[in-house]
Amino acid sequence: MKTIDTEAAVKERYGAAAKVQEQALCCPIDYAPEFLKAIPAEVIEKDYGCGNPSRYLEAGETVLDLGSGGGKICFIAAQVVGRAGRVIGVDMTDEMLAMARRNAPLVAQNLGYANVEFRKGRIQDLSLDVEKVEARLAAHPIDNTDKLFEYQAWARELRTTSPLIASDSIDVVVSNCVLNLVTGAAKKEMFAEIHRVLKPGGRAVISDIVASQEVPPEMQKNAELWSGCISGAMTEQAFLKAFKQAGLYSVGILSRDDKPWQTVEGIEFRSITVRAFKRAPGDLEDPLLAELNSCTDEKCC
Repeated sequence: MKTIDTEAAVKERYGAAAKVQEQALCCPIDYAPEFLKAIPAEVIEKDYGCGNPSRYLEAGETVLDLGSGGGKICFIAAQVVGRAGRVIGVDMTDEMLAMARRNAPLVAQNLGYANVEFRKGRIQDLSLDVEKVEARLAAHPIDNTDKLFEYQAWARELRTTSPLIASDSIDVVVSNCVLNLVTGAAKKEMFAEIHRVLKPGGRAVISDIVASQEVPPEMQKNAELWSGCISGAMTEQAFLKAFKQAGLYSVGILSRDDKPWQTVEGIEFRSITVRAFKRAPGDLEDPLLAELNSCTDEKCC
C-alpha cells in the first residue's frame, strides 16, 4: 500500500465537513449552554472535537486554539476570558477558516466585544504565516532555483520578524482533537511549538484521542482512518511523554473517557484531556501539586 499525503487528506475531509456536517468526526461533548447562546448554529452544527479544554481557562488570559476549525472553542473561550482576554485560532483549512471568520462578527455583536481572531497556519510550524506565504508565491511564482533560494531566505526572515505566533506570548494553548491529525514525523515539532509560544508559567490544555496500543503501519496508510482521528493517535503513554520531551512539566490527565469512542481492529480509541506547564524562572513547586494541596472542593481533589 502506497504512502498517503496525510495533510491533504485532512484538508479534504475537513473542508467538506465545513460544508456538510459529518457525524463520524464527533465525540458527544456537553458544553455549558450559556456559552452556546452567542454562537451561530452553523458553528455548533459543524464542530468536530472530543473534549472541552475551554473549561480550564480563566478571565483575562490570552488563549491559542490549535486547529480551531469553525471556531466553537474559540467563541466559548472568548466568553470565559472576557473583554480583558484574547483568543487566537489557527487552522490550515480554508473552508473552516472562512466559516470561523464570517461568524466572528456575529459572535462579537452578541457579546458586545470582539476578542477573537483567526490565522492560517500549520500547528507544527506556528512561526510561518501561511497567508503571507500564499500572497508572496502568487506575486512571485517559483520557477527556477534562484527564486527558490530567494523564497527560502524570505521565509526565514518572515519567521523571525513577523511570526504567526510569537514566542512566549500565550497564557494557554488549547486544542480539541487535532494533534492526532499531524503526521508522526511532524509531531515532535508540533509539541516543541507549543512550548515555544507559551509564556513562562503558561500551560497547555489539550483534548485528543489516544490509542490503547500502537497503531500498525497499514492503518496509518488509510486516509479515511487518518483524517477520522484514528490512525494518527498516539498511545496514552507516548502522548504524555511527548509533552515532557518538549520541555513541559507537571503533565497530568484532567479527564479520560472510560468507554472507547471507537474500537478499530481491536484497538481502543478514547478521549483524554491533558494539562502541562511551561516552567517559569524560579519555579520550585509543581503547579498541579500545589493546586491539589490547596484545593478544598472535593470535585477538584
